[in-house]
Amino acid sequence: MSAQSKNMDSLNFGDFIKINFKDKEFNGDFIRIDEEADVLIMKLKSGYDIAIPRKEIRGLSIIQRVAKEKVNTLTKSESYSFDNPDLTIITTGGTISSKIDYKRGGTSPFVPPEYYFQIAPDLKKYGNVAINKLMSIWSEDMAPRDWIKIAIAALSAIKKGSKGIMVTMGTDTMHFASAAMSFILNPLSVPVVFTGAQRSTDRGSTDASTNLLLSAITALKWGGGESVICMHANLNDNYNFILRGNRARKMHSERRDAFRPINTLPLGKVYLDGKIEKLSENIKRSEETSINTKLDEKVALLVSYPGMDGNLINAAIEKGTHGIVIAGTGFGNLPLKEKSVYNALKRAKKEDIPVVLTSQTIYGATNEFVYSRLRELSNFDNIIYVGNMLTETAFAKLMFVLGQTKKIEEVKTIMNTTLAGEISDKDNLNEFLI
Repeated sequence: MSAQSKNMDSLNFGDFIKINFKDKEFNGDFIRIDEEADVLIMKLKSGYDIAIPRKEIRGLSIIQRVAKEKVNTLTKSESYSFDNPDLTIITTGGTISSKIDYKRGGTSPFVPPEYYFQIAPDLKKYGNVAINKLMSIWSEDMAPRDWIKIAIAALSAIKKGSKGIMVTMGTDTMHFASAAMSFILNPLSVPVVFTGAQRSTDRGSTDASTNLLLSAITALKWGGGESVICMHANLNDNYNFILRGNRARKMHSERRDAFRPINTLPLGKVYLDGKIEKLSENIKRSEETSINTKLDEKVALLVSYPGMDGNLINAAIEKGTHGIVIAGTGFGNLPLKEKSVYNALKRAKKEDIPVVLTSQTIYGATNEFVYSRLRELSNFDNIIYVGNMLTETAFAKLMFVLGQTKKIEEVKTIMNTTLAGEISDKDNLNEFLI
């Protein structure tokens, strides 16, 4: 056996190594060997991972062995528990918990919990990190009942002494979940920080490592008591934004900086050196965390479009929907010239079904008084305009409100009352396209 083979067989996670490959030299921390793909994976100083075909490695030397007490000795299991965890990570699946499945093609969200320590080894610097593998699903498959499971798991961890909560999940519906959490867990004694990844964990361009580490710092060191999203602020790995969970939205299908604050400023920036820069006011931590899991899932989400008729609204009513959110155009406009739309709204009024109007422009607010067309609905007490609340937030909030009451006037009052910073009186010019 060659010296190179011996070195490769003796590698431990975290060893600092040097590799010669195609006349280039790479220095970094050894992560693992993927036997199926026959590649060695190492983390470069830049934070990027690189996978090198083992057969093409021309030289491998171990510059510094990882200290024995730091060698990863975790065994595969569904969770890691501590009586007094410093940080609890609740994993639910998504790209941040996935890697390429070479047999089936594409990525699968089924990596074991200890994998997080491999892609973000600095997590260990933040004390006892408990991991609760709650579920392994893509975010598009996550239902409101799953939001409740996350909230219950978070509260359990807080009661065990956790000083911060991280929730890892797929990014496609993260802003729905983080918005819902702002109502279900309210007030909060510690932050609940949602994070994910746009690139799977075994890709060189993965953002998982940075997002995990910066979310951990946010969960433990940030002073707010809110449900927030912590994701890349730009394409680099230097800092992340801390975004209010009910005022953020995924705005790109694949960019690392896909999540942006909407109609507000970021709450802060968090850096790799542990520094947190405050950018706007946050909700302070409470003495205790309260939970309210009463959600009414029978809420429909519709989008107004040219040529829309009342059939969609009627179909939602006939299905037994208890509330409807419609993303209207502009100020919350609907095509009322189409009489079937007007008649469907009239039917919803007769059956005491609240209809919440938001704006599909994303930025800005609804306003029922600008156009005479909207004034036609002024005598519909079940029509609720919610200012600059995001459509996804209105959807989650209406479920929460209907879980508390079905009385139209009470629903209207609560929907227009700020519970967790989800509405503001006016927009500022510097909040657009941050």
